[in-house]
Amino acid sequence: MPIDRLASLVLAVSIVTAILLGAPVPIPDGWDKAAHFVAFSALTLFLWHATAGELPLAVVAAVIVLGGLDEWRQASMPGRVSDALDFLADACAAGATGLLLFMQRKTACAESSPQ
Repeated sequence: MPIDRLASLVLAVSIVTAILLGAPVPIPDGWDKAAHFVAFSALTLFLWHATAGELPLAVVAAVIVLGGLDEWRQASMPGRVSDALDFLADACAAGATGLLLFMQRKTACAESSPQ
């Protein structure tokens, strides 16, 4: 595995670990959904790069499932609140980032291929 893909995998695992095991991060009022969007967008980007873009649906699906599991887990934690809009921000981040990454992929065509 090339070093840049390994670094992306390490960053993705770090984000997942912070989401599942980290202490709640104080976020200023009104910025909660933006923070969710940024974190899950970054996770999608790092996983996409770690898989070399070869598993686009699996990456997006995994990030969405993680967002759902995180909200479900928070419902049973004292002092934490599960919020469907947080999950929606997570899912939108995964979908939007995945779509943008999918659209920017280079496609090979006969005209541009070296002969």
